[in-house]
Amino acid sequence: MDPTKKVSFLNRFLISCSGASFELLKDCPRFEITKYSSIGMTIVFTAILAVVSSFFALSIIFDHLILNVALAFLWGAIIFNLDRYIISSMRSSDNKWNDLTKAIPRFIIAIIIALIISKPMEIQIFKSEIDSFLKVENTSMISNVDTKYSNLLEDIAREKKTAENQYTELLLIREQYYQDYKCECDGTCGTKKRGRGIECFSKKEKYETFQSEIEFEKAKRDAVLEKLALDESQVKLQMQDEKKLIKASLSYGLMDQVRALSSLDSNSSLFIVLMFVMIEIAPILTKIMSTKGPYENLILEYEKKFEMNYLKAMDNLDHERVKNKKLKEMSTRFEIKSKEKQIQDIVKQDALDRYEKIRNDLEDKISKN
Repeated sequence: MDPTKKVSFLNRFLISCSGASFELLKDCPRFEITKYSSIGMTIVFTAILAVVSSFFALSIIFDHLILNVALAFLWGAIIFNLDRYIISSMRSSDNKWNDLTKAIPRFIIAIIIALIISKPMEIQIFKSEIDSFLKVENTSMISNVDTKYSNLLEDIAREKKTAENQYTELLLIREQYYQDYKCECDGTCGTKKRGRGIECFSKKEKYETFQSEIEFEKAKRDAVLEKLALDESQVKLQMQDEKKLIKASLSYGLMDQVRALSSLDSNSSLFIVLMFVMIEIAPILTKIMSTKGPYENLILEYEKKFEMNYLKAMDNLDHERVKNKKLKEMSTRFEIKSKEKQIQDIVKQDALDRYEKIRNDLEDKISKN
């Protein structure tokens, strides 16, 4: 490596973050090292934003600092690895439209990552607005509870008033019967005969009969009013319980805050989302817009060398395979010939043994004769 192109540890780290090979870049011009260092720095910044964003989101879910920090760094490492893989897997060529077409799936992944990262940051940035929105929503919910139970309370109050009015009407009728009875007996109305005559006793009986009915109606009214008072107290108790439940749920979770964020001014939120999308796709755009440089040519050269070595190894392997096949065929033929010779020897030996036996038998017969 040229001494004038000494690379600092920071640049080596950033090059590693970009997914590029330093062993190849050290043989390239200085601008290639600068380009991939910049790409690596963008990936590092994206990972840092992912750590911060996930920490804010986890802080809403868990109330444990060490766990939140550990999970935030884990999420940042996942985003870092994805970005690094996306960039390292891209290859520049002379056809930019072809490069852009191949980069579409990577753009989609990068945009999804940007949207995921940006949401917790938006929640943190618009925290005061979200809290205000949720408090207004909470107040509205409490008001809805009042509206919900006000009709029931009005119905109960109406029934109580009706029962009271009916009893009051009965009291007025009783009073009218009493006045008729008194004036008849006093001689100021009716027959105008003073004393306890037939009409006097008749109206007195009518008044006393109605008085007993009034007492029954009073007991009936008291029972109705007692039941309505019990219903009213139950409704008020249920209304208070619902209000307490709503007030207790004032501490909203992550999804509630996301929902509240979507109800706020979308222009400011869109600006933050676009900023994160731009940060996330910046390395991809850099790769696409940059011309095919020395590093890409070196990669192609090494890939071709590897492919040639691989094909050569495959040829050698095929040659060895053919050679072994031929040796195996020769060994098989030799083994067959060896077996044939053994069989021939056995046949010959067997023929000689039979010949010797026949000759011995003939000699024995000749000697006996």
